[in-house]
Amino acid sequence: MDASIGEPFHLASYGLAQRPQKSKAAAKSQRPSAHVFATHEKIASGSRDGYVTVTAQGDGVHVLDLSTLHPVISHTLGPSTSFSCPSVTLGVAENICATYSAIASSTDLAADDCGRTVWMWRENLASPVGDRASQKKKAAVMPHQISDIYACNGILLALSPAGDLTIVDTDLRIRGTVPPPSGNLTVSHSFVFSGESSPFLSGPPGSTALVLLGHSQDGTTSIRILNVSGDHEGREIGSAQIPVKSDQIASVSCSSSGYLSIMATDGCWNSFQIESKNAGINVYSAAQPLHLKSLTFIGKSVGEISLVALNTSLVLLAAITSSPTRNIVLLVWDLQYSVLLASHVLAIPSTLSHLPKLSMTLRLVAAASQQALLILSPPAADTQTKSASSSTRSSILVVPLTVPKISTIGNAMGRALAGAPWLVQPGADDTLGPARAKVVATVQSAMASNEPATAERAFFDWEKSERERLSSSGEEEAQVTLGHAFARDLLVAILQPTKQSSAYSSVLVRTLLQRRAISAGMVEGGLLTTFKLRGDWNAIELSTTHVLDLSESDLMFVLQFIASHSRNADAGAGDAMEVDPSPLGAIPTLPSFLAACVRYQTSPAALRAAIHQHLTQPEDVVAVLEVLDGWVGRWKGAEVITLPPKKILRKNEDGVVVLKEGWQKADDGAEYPPLLQVLSFIQTVLDASFLSLLQHSPAHRVLRKVLSRIEPEIQLTEQVELLRGPLEMFARAHAKAVREGKEGKKDQGDWRQRRRLEHERAAMAVGGVYQLEELVL
Repeated sequence: MDASIGEPFHLASYGLAQRPQKSKAAAKSQRPSAHVFATHEKIASGSRDGYVTVTAQGDGVHVLDLSTLHPVISHTLGPSTSFSCPSVTLGVAENICATYSAIASSTDLAADDCGRTVWMWRENLASPVGDRASQKKKAAVMPHQISDIYACNGILLALSPAGDLTIVDTDLRIRGTVPPPSGNLTVSHSFVFSGESSPFLSGPPGSTALVLLGHSQDGTTSIRILNVSGDHEGREIGSAQIPVKSDQIASVSCSSSGYLSIMATDGCWNSFQIESKNAGINVYSAAQPLHLKSLTFIGKSVGEISLVALNTSLVLLAAITSSPTRNIVLLVWDLQYSVLLASHVLAIPSTLSHLPKLSMTLRLVAAASQQALLILSPPAADTQTKSASSSTRSSILVVPLTVPKISTIGNAMGRALAGAPWLVQPGADDTLGPARAKVVATVQSAMASNEPATAERAFFDWEKSERERLSSSGEEEAQVTLGHAFARDLLVAILQPTKQSSAYSSVLVRTLLQRRAISAGMVEGGLLTTFKLRGDWNAIELSTTHVLDLSESDLMFVLQFIASHSRNADAGAGDAMEVDPSPLGAIPTLPSFLAACVRYQTSPAALRAAIHQHLTQPEDVVAVLEVLDGWVGRWKGAEVITLPPKKILRKNEDGVVVLKEGWQKADDGAEYPPLLQVLSFIQTVLDASFLSLLQHSPAHRVLRKVLSRIEPEIQLTEQVELLRGPLEMFARAHAKAVREGKEGKKDQGDWRQRRRLEHERAAMAVGGVYQLEELVL
């Protein structure tokens, strides 16, 4: 499913009411709060899309039906009442719901009760509207100040700024309180999930997990997870520190799968995964940090940024663009793969765009499965000015969303460039450093002046100085590490793919290839294709053994040229295809390059497509099949080794006996590609070109030869297949010995660590045929 963001539509708006002067006790108990809050609840007997509970300072509490956008419950309390946090609505029976609000100040409360009181209204949604308005409120005083209240699984959770958790039933009876571990903890963000929908927690069925993000006095950030069982028991599962300073946090999101993301004020977006373990919780980095740009919150402390987790690693971001025009931007990111899935830009509402200092507070709230709420309001400081309150209004928008249920690599593929306008791209100087950037600039200038010798001298002089620097600092390095960015910029400077230049340095190219510093993605249009245009056949042959990510299309493009050249040479038309002798190497023979293609690790599907694209002439395919058929014929008479002799055995670096590389030889003693790889390549060629070969009469002879070679091999395979069962245990034992040899070498001398590692693996139930694979992009 493709992700998308629809045009947000208006749900409600509220003016700024002038708040009365508060007493000293009330002012002390109330922390800075927003002008408007909103929460969403899906009540079983209520609306299809659920209800939105809006809390407006100096106004009251209003419950709106998200399906019809009409209010169903309203409690107007007047400008003398302010709230500590968002109100919540909870379904308590059929067509009956209860609304709970934490009161920060009111003329109906004593000074000591301000900030600790919860009011409740119980309404029957099936009753007339007039009867609902006459419902009396019920009040309860909590044992601590209230910073947030949550409704989950039929209970109410009240949280204090210091980390106290009080469990309250639907009738406001206090069931229990969980104190914080210390008195210096301050909660900055909190999240509540149902225990049944939180796979990263090991709680009993029906439990409620509370995730607290707090910081201590020294500025360190930590999370603390509490588990609530039933309606009264609460216990701490564990806590862990997060490597982000508390005073640098701009916004936080957390999904029910335990994927935590923290946005810093400098635009750095960190991702963490929370997992439960035997004695608590474990938090580890889940993805590479993202560095955002072009947003106004970066470098400031205002609230012009908000995050909300959609599912797994998908996060919705709301912020304000900094240039060229200030707008509100909505972005759906998949943090696991660091890609932008969807974006939408909307103008700032006119009720806020007229502020002298164009700033506002943005807050995202998760709503229905395909919706989110966006709350726009002026900063808390502006709500006290008369000029702002007369014309400024806070707005609540509904954002339609279409997002996948989970994060998958399929949805992330092809979207790497979508987030480029919002991500900081490191410059060449910042990535390479001044010394390496100077080398790249010198090489580029020398190649542009057709002086490859100067470019080579600049590189090797820099390498010599780097080696001397490492030796003087006590680091024993056989060779200097180049790095991906440096090697890429050097290769581009040497090849100059965008310029028509005859300057070329095969020495530098060969050096980079021998260091295994080149990847195929460094050059647009294909690495082998670029080398072929330069006539550097030595680099092409070296690439097949020293570059790991050559594309099948690139390989088949060169193979087609070599096959065509070989046919013309054999047919006596060599003069027409004659190439002047070159110090960059002669064109390889078809068997030598085909052997490199057979040995190279490829994907069958991509290889079929490449063969179908490039080997379009049946004559070229026949030439390739002739060579492959000859290899199969030579392997046909090879000896079947059941017990390998000592001459083909060796001990690897871990001391385990293995077979020597290249031990397989045909009957004539020559080394050819392994028979299985040859047969696999033949199958791929036939799958891609069989129809065209059938229409080409000269190809029938080689097809019959291939069939006569393969049929005996199939019969031999069927006979040898009977030995799989008796010999399987020996193959597994050898594979285990090789694996344990590597692990033993790594953990040599520390048997306690190996035993602890075995117990951890057993506790995680990972072992045997089950494997965990990590894909890093």
